[in-house]
Amino acid sequence: MDTRAEDLHWQDHRSDAPTTTDKSSDSKEQSSRQASEPSNGTGSLETRHPPQPGDGSLESIELLGTQVACATYDSALERIKALALEQRPTAVCPSNTHILGEARHNPEFAQILDRFDLVLPDGMPVVWALNFRGAGLKDRVYGPYFMRHALRSTPRPWRHFFFGDSEACLSELRHVLLQLQPDIEIVGMLSPPFRPFIEADEVSFADTINRADPDFVWVALPGVRMEQWIMDNQWRYRRGVFLAVGDAFSLLSGRRSFAPAWMQRTGLTWAYRLSKEPLRLGPRYLQYNLTFVLYWLWDVLRWRAGGKARPSAQG
Repeated sequence: MDTRAEDLHWQDHRSDAPTTTDKSSDSKEQSSRQASEPSNGTGSLETRHPPQPGDGSLESIELLGTQVACATYDSALERIKALALEQRPTAVCPSNTHILGEARHNPEFAQILDRFDLVLPDGMPVVWALNFRGAGLKDRVYGPYFMRHALRSTPRPWRHFFFGDSEACLSELRHVLLQLQPDIEIVGMLSPPFRPFIEADEVSFADTINRADPDFVWVALPGVRMEQWIMDNQWRYRRGVFLAVGDAFSLLSGRRSFAPAWMQRTGLTWAYRLSKEPLRLGPRYLQYNLTFVLYWLWDVLRWRAGGKARPSAQG
């Protein structure tokens, strides 16, 4: 089963100061459009949220207590474009077995995930679980591939900011993205310090990103820290879609390799990554893959037995 993108490696020789590269450009006029937020259902295990007309909203199905959008790469792209037109910060989280299992097991993280405007099915096991409930999906919306698809499809006047990973990775990523979409508008790249952020850091990040005025802020931080950072700091930002894409920077820049296509289609990306780093990833994959499966089976049994109430966060 797929799990959340690997944690970024901390580098002891890194400076504590954040590094940023900004590029100014004329701001474009944007219209405001009201978009509905998918929210976490608290009722029946069969809860489905229908799309709202005119704003790119997507139907969602409750999975382990989290509303997950029945999305494709194209429909998710249209949704984030609609969110980018809103005059407020919004947030998108591609979620796999790790994220959904953590949210079900940890009520505090569940509350964080509930606040995201869009939760996407990032792994094939998530797709299979949604299809069991009638979603009819043919593929996942894998964070790194979705980022590549979105960047290829949003040239100027769409504006992009990249937050996370190392300076070297961001430099390599810029080179790759300019080949992917020569007309891309990169309004900033910021490599934050590889340590817990302090208030002065957050003030600096917000000032830099607000001045850049991006439509999309692509965020690559370790594990569930990424989702928490996005939600904890939404109030600091005027607008923009914050997308939690994990190790997408490392993968798209070529620093790490993607799993073979056949392994991705069969839900074995986790096995490919495990073969690369067995000692580091083995315990994590065992914990979160097993957590997802057990909670999902528990929900299915309750659903089939006629139970209508959503199981508690502790199962």
